[in-house]
Amino acid sequence: MILELEAYQVIGLLITVAGSIFGAGKALFARFDASLRDRDDSLKDELGKLSNQMASESAAIRKLDREMLELKAELPREYVAKADFIRSFTVVEGKLDAVYNLIMQKNKD
Repeated sequence: MILELEAYQVIGLLITVAGSIFGAGKALFARFDASLRDRDDSLKDELGKLSNQMASESAAIRKLDREMLELKAELPREYVAKADFIRSFTVVEGKLDAVYNLIMQKNKD
């Protein structure tokens, strides 16, 4: 079987095949582009949510930092350091010893 075609038929067949390939490629790339756009939109949404979450966490961190600074300011007023307690307690013990010695001297006299 021999297929004989005229020049215009060959050109028409080549244009048809080329057009079909071009159309299929264009449809394939259109689907690919739509898929990429959907993915890009979902990534933008996720980035927006992440940005909002980071902003709220940043505010919480600032609040926590402020509370820590307030606590650092309160600690010296509310609590006594160990060295300060020992120093003041030593003074109190010295005074008690002095009172004891006075009482003992009065009892001897």
